[in-house]
Amino acid sequence: MLALCYTCCLRRLSRVIAVLLFLMATGQAHAQAPDTVDVITSEQHIAEALQVYHDPSATLTVEKVQAQAFAPNDTDAVLQPGKTVHWVRVVLRNSTDREQTRLLYAGDWSHLELYQLNEAGYTLKRTGQLLPIGERDVPSYKPYIRLELLPNSATTLYLRLQGDINLYKPQALQVRLLTTEQVSAANSDRLFGQGIFIGIILVMTLYNLVLFASVRDRSYLYYVLALLGTGLYFMFYHGFAIELLWPNAPLWNAHSFPFIVTFNGLFRVLFTRHYLNTQRTMPLWDKMLTLLALLYILPVGMGLLSYLTPLDLLQACVSLIGIIGGLVLVAMVLTSIQSLHQGYRPALYFLIANVFFVVGALLFILKENHLVPDTLVTMYAAQVGMVAQVVLFSLGLAYRLNTVTSELNAKVLEKERLEREKETERKLLIEQQKNELEVMVANRTAALRHRTQELKDTVRKLKASEHKLRRLNYFKDRFFSIISHDIRTPLATLESFLNILVNFSDKMKPDQMQKLATHTQVSVRNLQALLENLLQWSTAQTASGHHVRFEPEVLPLAELVNRNVALLKDTADTKQISWQVQVPPALQVRADAHMLDFVVRNLLHNAIKFSYPGGLIQITAEGSAGNMATIAVTDQGTGVSPDVLATLFKLETPTMATKGTENEKGTGLGLLLCRDFVERHGGKIQVETAVGQGSKFYFTVPLAIPEQATDKQVQLESEIC
Repeated sequence: MLALCYTCCLRRLSRVIAVLLFLMATGQAHAQAPDTVDVITSEQHIAEALQVYHDPSATLTVEKVQAQAFAPNDTDAVLQPGKTVHWVRVVLRNSTDREQTRLLYAGDWSHLELYQLNEAGYTLKRTGQLLPIGERDVPSYKPYIRLELLPNSATTLYLRLQGDINLYKPQALQVRLLTTEQVSAANSDRLFGQGIFIGIILVMTLYNLVLFASVRDRSYLYYVLALLGTGLYFMFYHGFAIELLWPNAPLWNAHSFPFIVTFNGLFRVLFTRHYLNTQRTMPLWDKMLTLLALLYILPVGMGLLSYLTPLDLLQACVSLIGIIGGLVLVAMVLTSIQSLHQGYRPALYFLIANVFFVVGALLFILKENHLVPDTLVTMYAAQVGMVAQVVLFSLGLAYRLNTVTSELNAKVLEKERLEREKETERKLLIEQQKNELEVMVANRTAALRHRTQELKDTVRKLKASEHKLRRLNYFKDRFFSIISHDIRTPLATLESFLNILVNFSDKMKPDQMQKLATHTQVSVRNLQALLENLLQWSTAQTASGHHVRFEPEVLPLAELVNRNVALLKDTADTKQISWQVQVPPALQVRADAHMLDFVVRNLLHNAIKFSYPGGLIQITAEGSAGNMATIAVTDQGTGVSPDVLATLFKLETPTMATKGTENEKGTGLGLLLCRDFVERHGGKIQVETAVGQGSKFYFTVPLAIPEQATDKQVQLESEIC
């Protein structure tokens, strides 16, 4: 409650102070008190009743300004360019018994603030051309301020007029009081007149755009773009751009006209060059038009500098654009006269249409540069000329369209005639070629039949060669895969062992040395076995094995088996594996010693590899029916899983790599070679296995036969070789 009372007291105190200040200011300025203007009986212009104070510092507030000495307004004075602030004081009286509403208009200032004094102090209203539409006191393209004048009252107004850019700074101080009806009527006239003009522009734009889509003549496209530029400029000039296109960008609205006018002028120049074909018929005039188009770079650069920097170049930009635009308009007329003089008939429409537009546009340019009075004629002459130009240009473009259409029709007819002649010649040529082809076909049919048979034979040979090449390619890929993968590991292991021996041998105990040496030996033997298998594999598979020498001889089987058992004894001893050899001493076979050694040694090595430590390996051999001996190697090791068993002895399916009981590695090549070598002897190799119970690998080779062999046996032996 106390806070509320305190607030009320402060408000009343502030009102009293404001009234005292107002009375003091009134007393100090009594000598220069402004005339009172009756809003009912006065004219719209009240410039004579204004009192003015120029604020060079642009920092004074309304409270400080009230104490300054105001001077009567000099209606003949012209405001100097530059950023300035002017304060205007005027007293308005409403002598009627009704509240009066007026719209105050003081010119197109950058920023305008109105302070209306009353008993509570003053009320503030803002507008100006550099404020967004939504922030203006009256949301209009003109900076209006709405005044509500109480009946039988006098109101003192202080106007702060700020001109940030010369484009938005009137040449003289003036104030107009307009009724809402007057403003509404003026706005309606603007909407009606400019709506008709913009509508004509849009209709003709669409019309010429359709023509361009029909004939693909760039003249129509350039004219469409020039019309759009003209419409956009007059939308800017009459306030539609700030109201409709960019209401929240007033600074861009002020700087947009150099770009809009440049866009319009460039396409007018391009339209003139292309429509009158100056590049081909008048090269000198064409260069002049190009030079004028390049001059538009200057106002664009000035507009960018003014927009992006504190420099105010807009007024100078208006003058420069007026000069360049006037030169372009005159050049268009002179170029059309020269083109007509050369006998180009469409130039007549171009000349007549441009005469109206050029006169109106020049009057408008002179008015904008304050060289002729601002009247209805000078303001709307350009738009009237533009409408006349659009209508006359439409006739010219229609004539041009008819000309182009006639030329196109003539070209089409000539093209059709030439096509008919070519078609007749083509038919005669086809008939002649047909006869020649019939003779040629008859002569070649027999040759083709013979050739077809030869090709079939060639295809069969190629398929056979392809099969061989695929098989060889598979062997090659398998060989290099093994070399790249399986040789690297034992070599790396051997290198690690040797590195330990070199660097840490003095710190190792004898049992550690022995263990390391044993591992090294195993690794070397694995590597040796791998290299020997690879050597055998590459030799056996070279040219499908046709170059491998096969030299069968009578061999004592027991001696061969015992020799390989002794060779692998050290490897078996490392896993405490014992041997049981049951091979009859008298059993002899007829086989290649090198190949049979490899088969027996490989099967024994695999048995050691997959046997558990302390296991038993049995080697048995016996003669069988059909003059074949069966040799078997049986272990009590891990056995072969069904998945691995399905890939054993198959060249087309790589054998799945399986490690031994002590992680011994293999490649699967050994068993493939075993099968190959056994089959070269006319035998077979097979396996019986159970997972976890061991495996039995057995194969057959021919028994040794007497010297008095039958012709059939000798023939079989030669086939095997």
